[in-house]
Amino acid sequence: MNSIRAELIRQLQAFRLKAGLTQGDIAWKLGFSLPTVSRWERGICTPDLRATGAIVDFLRRADAHTEKVLLRSILSANDSRNLWEGEDIRYLAGSRQEFVETPLMRAMVGKSIRRYMTGPYHDFIEDQATVSSLKSGELASIDFYGGAAMSVTTIPDGFVQFKRMSFQSEVRGVIRGDTHSILIPVAEAPMSEGTIVHTWDTLSRRV
Repeated sequence: MNSIRAELIRQLQAFRLKAGLTQGDIAWKLGFSLPTVSRWERGICTPDLRATGAIVDFLRRADAHTEKVLLRSILSANDSRNLWEGEDIRYLAGSRQEFVETPLMRAMVGKSIRRYMTGPYHDFIEDQATVSSLKSGELASIDFYGGAAMSVTTIPDGFVQFKRMSFQSEVRGVIRGDTHSILIPVAEAPMSEGTIVHTWDTLSRRV
């Protein structure tokens, strides 16, 4: 049994290194402490039954996000999607338009894009209080309007980029942050630059 768990940790570490994640990212996603993950990788201890189940589930879901699958998603997507991994944000899939018009996007698949953020979106990512409010479920989502949110993208004249950021807790220790982005005509945008914060109370009043 220990040899099986050791192989599982080897696969987890291989995935972590390939995806550019830290031990802290893995610990955060699995719901365990950083020292625990570090001891696993150093062979000091092996995961117990609960940890083994969490690792197997994580690796199964991670397999669905291989580069080949993500590039296929880019070719068929109608919008862009980013995914937060740990405390960072990674570009996982984009729109056909971005893929064709911005070749740099292909190189960004699965890579950390935090340093490329611009405008209101960048300001939000650096506002830890707001990020924490979304993660804890105090806020429902935040809409961003403005020019390109990434320095490697371009916005056609007469359009505004709209991005919506939200978080959802899938299982203990795993909080998925999802951002989708589309271009809308300036005439249809409620604002040309800025953010709109949606609380659960305001959304419930719309129903």
